[in-house]
Amino acid sequence: MRYQFYREHKYVSAALNDLERLIARTDFCDLSALEGVKRAFESLAEMLKGHAQYENDRLHVLLKQKNSSSTVYAHIEEDHSVQDRQLTEIEKSIQGIFLEPESANKMERGYHLYLMYRKFVADNLAHLHEEETVILPELQRLYTDSELQQVEAHAYEEMAPEEIIHMLEILFPHMNVHDRRAFLMDIRSLVPGKFKAVWEGIQSKMGGNELAAIA
Repeated sequence: MRYQFYREHKYVSAALNDLERLIARTDFCDLSALEGVKRAFESLAEMLKGHAQYENDRLHVLLKQKNSSSTVYAHIEEDHSVQDRQLTEIEKSIQGIFLEPESANKMERGYHLYLMYRKFVADNLAHLHEEETVILPELQRLYTDSELQQVEAHAYEEMAPEEIIHMLEILFPHMNVHDRRAFLMDIRSLVPGKFKAVWEGIQSKMGGNELAAIA
């Protein structure tokens, strides 16, 4: 199997759908419930923007450097710009519910927020699919596995062991044994000086078979 990016999309997909479920069951007349939606949305928006920036800066640049005639990334980067605009509109919609004095109108606004966000999720899932079925094969065609692996080396070099552990604690519940092993093998290979601390910090999140396979 070739070197693979986008394993974290399993977490991104789950996070998108978790908020969709939260909005679906929210009583928008309940201020504390609405505050919960606002906090969850702000956290998701921050994650999505950071993820898009990483892809633009670390992955798409590889296509630009290796094959200036390749434009397969252009649609993805446009999607990222559209995503920013959609996030702004969703934020405005949530704020509008806070400002609405009438309960009936709050519920109507909440329903329209749900429809807007559900469409946003659908667009994002299609976007993730395109990245994994168009961008990833193009990267694999143009680069060797060792060259692709070095992209992650730069990220791990910038992160403290505690930051890596925190990232893995978020990602691992959404991944299978092969995904988790791939992350840990990358860390051991790329930043061996940090692996011991990461390994000790993440062992409690892993099963016995995984531990035996990596130890």
